[in-house]
Amino acid sequence: MTVRGKQKEIQAREAHFVEVARDILLKEGYQGVSIGRVAEETRFSKGTVYQIFGSKEELVTALGMQCRAKLLEITRKAASLPGCPRERMAAIGEAMVFYSKYYADDQRILKLIDAETILAKVPESQRNAMKEYDVQLFFVLVGIVRDGVSAGDLVLRGDSTVQGLSFALWAMIDGSFAASMGSAPLEEAGIPDPTAEVVRIAHYLMDGYGWRPLQSEWDYEACARRFRSILANEPLGNLSVTAAGKKDRLLSVGAGT
Repeated sequence: MTVRGKQKEIQAREAHFVEVARDILLKEGYQGVSIGRVAEETRFSKGTVYQIFGSKEELVTALGMQCRAKLLEITRKAASLPGCPRERMAAIGEAMVFYSKYYADDQRILKLIDAETILAKVPESQRNAMKEYDVQLFFVLVGIVRDGVSAGDLVLRGDSTVQGLSFALWAMIDGSFAASMGSAPLEEAGIPDPTAEVVRIAHYLMDGYGWRPLQSEWDYEACARRFRSILANEPLGNLSVTAAGKKDRLLSVGAGT
């Protein structure tokens, strides 16, 4: 076997081990995952699994990196849409709503990883690689806010900064992900879709900053429909929708935001 063939074989095994770990984690929680269990389910020896992943934590972190990569790809897709900077920020909001609806399992996995402080138990290189996804996502937002300032659509006053506004928007969305996975009775409180609700409020925040076009000046719902249509008709790389995945359901994502 050639070197390239050997590399492909290792990559295929790695992907298989991660996918099996994903199934176990979702069904049984973090405690159900172990190198031995993955070896048993895949019919490889424990030594073979250990050749790729030095510990259970490394295996689960690799799974988390897959989840982060999906979110980053969807976010970049939104940021690349034609339109003024605030339209593109609105599209990112729709991307977050899409992710919260159709990648709910990924959200659950990321919460489990954070709750178990797994990153503290893996090599620094893997820990940094995991965090890099968050850094890249944050700077997608920074780029759009900076474009808004450069275009004259957004004038930051006082001690406001590009990074500060980007952080506020990022924290709102990230917080909605955590809240949706928490124990608060959101649906009973009249909030069936917390991410969509946060996106709606984010528009008021941007209006408060004077980021033009304001909601009163622009049809942001039309922008949202356009992005939902793109998600429905243009698959994102190797991503697959884990819910039903039908176009008519995709077009309903974020309705009312």
